[in-house]
Amino acid sequence: MGLTFRYNQLTIMKKIVLLGLILGMGTFGFSQTRFGFVAKDYDNFSNSDANAAVELIVWPENSDTLDFEVGATVSNQDGSALNGIHYNFTPLVAKFPAGTNQYDLSNRRLLPINLIPNSAFWGKKEFTLTLTNLIGVVDAQLLHNQKVLRVIIDYDGSSIGLPKLSVEEYSLYPVPASDKLYVGGVKAELYKVYDLSGRLVQEGPSADNSIDVSSLMPGMYMLYAKTDRGMIIQKFIKN
Repeated sequence: MGLTFRYNQLTIMKKIVLLGLILGMGTFGFSQTRFGFVAKDYDNFSNSDANAAVELIVWPENSDTLDFEVGATVSNQDGSALNGIHYNFTPLVAKFPAGTNQYDLSNRRLLPINLIPNSAFWGKKEFTLTLTNLIGVVDAQLLHNQKVLRVIIDYDGSSIGLPKLSVEEYSLYPVPASDKLYVGGVKAELYKVYDLSGRLVQEGPSADNSIDVSSLMPGMYMLYAKTDRGMIIQKFIKN
């Protein structure tokens, strides 16, 4: 009886250990699956890129194929760039079905951003994409441990759909300027003036190809001016 009881105890203990190993292996294997945005922290696109897209990827455990579905809902949040005005992105459910294999690129999804040319939109703007309602994975299994990706749109200079004019195509005078800065050779429409720290200090429409700079403090500034032939981007000095 004693031997039989001890044998049964050992058998039960072995089964418990074996079950623990199996569960541990299953947990370990599951934990190797990674899902999320390929880019870390942020992805940058130019407005001139007609194929702008964010990339999602899933890495199956043990370099194998998925035996369960993995994915999430991908939604947008408006930032300084606005959906439907500066870009288009339709929220969707991005799923990788069981059988996805990382060796045949079936583990990649491109989410088109569809940037919208906007000549009145200068500088860099951004919005975010967020992973919610995770499918088959948990937060700890997200690539780079991130649920949110910043998407930065670069509309600087020639990237806004208007060519950047060379200094031979227009003139700015007088230099330095005291009261008014005149634009010659092109028809100026809208302008923005920034100080050298990047702070917007003045903006508005151009009147008769002139910009009133009388209220600016003496110093150096950067002018961004939309014209009928392209974009002027040039430094000038205010006396």
